[in-house]
Amino acid sequence: MRVTNSMMANNLNYNLNQNLRRLERIQTWLSTTKYINRPSDDPSGIVNTLRYTSYITEAGEYLSKIAEARNFLNSTDSALANVTEILHRANELTIQGINGTSSAAAREAIAAEMRQLQEQIGVIANTTFGTKHIFAGTNITEAPLQDDPMVPGAKIWTGNDSEMYLEIGVGTTIPINSTIREVFFNSDPDNPGIYQLLEKIAVDLENEDVAALSQDLGLIQERLDGIVQERAVIGAKVNRLDLQETRLENTRINYEELLSKNQDADLAEVIMQLKMQENVYRASLAAGARIIMPSLVDFLR
Repeated sequence: MRVTNSMMANNLNYNLNQNLRRLERIQTWLSTTKYINRPSDDPSGIVNTLRYTSYITEAGEYLSKIAEARNFLNSTDSALANVTEILHRANELTIQGINGTSSAAAREAIAAEMRQLQEQIGVIANTTFGTKHIFAGTNITEAPLQDDPMVPGAKIWTGNDSEMYLEIGVGTTIPINSTIREVFFNSDPDNPGIYQLLEKIAVDLENEDVAALSQDLGLIQERLDGIVQERAVIGAKVNRLDLQETRLENTRINYEELLSKNQDADLAEVIMQLKMQENVYRASLAAGARIIMPSLVDFLR
């Protein structure tokens, strides 16, 4: 077969372009530190990259929800800790009121402080986390303890006892709110909420009803037991969140390692390939300069 100058020039251009493309691809690896930059780079690898990235993003979203749930529960526990302090103070004041040596003025002063504690309970009942009322059940946009529009000076409870669930994993939810309406507010005289109980104690102090005050002490202890039990439940939920968080963190780290192995470039190897390809390209240019046949002008010089 006859080999012409045109064939040699065309082959030279083709080979130079191929070497230049390889050089450009290696330079892209080095500049992006990734082997896969386009689906065409590795069709099967891009599928794994998208899947691993999706898992990592999903784990990050659940970790954010866990952080939110933990803060919500911690806010609830802090509020209940304040309730515990108030009940302990109410217990001390009730014992002082039962003491027969207390004067009428002293009992009036104790009753006045008891009503101040009652007001503080009302404030705690309406505690918010961000814009959410933590003791309102699922009706988080409204304060649960409000003034009764029908009875001046009275209060009503507008919250509910429904649990508010938060998804912390695929198919995994956890209730994050405390449904303890009756502990805070309950108009049943045989089972009063803390808000009503403190008012009852104040009235019993003003009436010097020692027998009723003795019963009030028992009710205070019952409410304390209920608060302690609820705080234990909150602690158990926080522990569960910690376990789920650890699992998701480990999952995310594992997928990040898989993603790195799938797409990240070995920079040391890439630099070596770049140097080799640069030499190949230079050699191609040098060979091309040599294979171009001299022209008649060259002979006439």
